[in-house]
Amino acid sequence: MNTTKIIKEISLGEFKEIISKYKDNIILNIHALDHLSDAQRKLFKEESLKNPLLKENPRGIGLQRNGRYAAFYRRNWGFLRIILEIKEPKLEIITFINTETMPHLKRLNENETS
Repeated sequence: MNTTKIIKEISLGEFKEIISKYKDNIILNIHALDHLSDAQRKLFKEESLKNPLLKENPRGIGLQRNGRYAAFYRRNWGFLRIILEIKEPKLEIITFINTETMPHLKRLNENETS
């Protein structure tokens, strides 16, 4: 079973509430940078990696089967996918992934089992 499959679309309002609640306690997982290139790791600092969450509106947000959130931010080369998990009392950035596309969130079926 694919645990990273998005099973539910999350509204921008709901996502902003989550970010607002945890804005002062967003942390990076030790493996958060695993999917970035070496050049990107040198370029981006922790605060700049949090900026999309704090200052931009994602093009789409989904809840994955594993309970984590996936937020998609438009970039000139495609999308930056940020995977987040609420771990009270903090919001943890699990990983950053560069991707050319994002799923069609409007077409999700919550009852899909594949």
